[in-house]
Amino acid sequence: MKNLPMDLLRAFVTVIQFKSFTKAGELLGRSQPAVSLQISRLEQLLDETLLIREGKNMELSNSGEQFYDYANQIL
Repeated sequence: MKNLPMDLLRAFVTVIQFKSFTKAGELLGRSQPAVSLQISRLEQLLDETLLIREGKNMELSNSGEQFYDYANQIL
């Protein structure tokens, strides 16, 4: 696995834990758009879709589920 920035891992895990980009941003001291950009950047670095977004609903993809476990272990 590539050496990934810790702030991207933290943003990803926080979004999943709170099921919200907005709440994750509040906890991390970032705006919702900034957190969304971090998740997009992480997906670009991994060349994987981690989250499946449908309107306000969000689910982990299969890759996202595996990566969530990995990110938790790292953090």
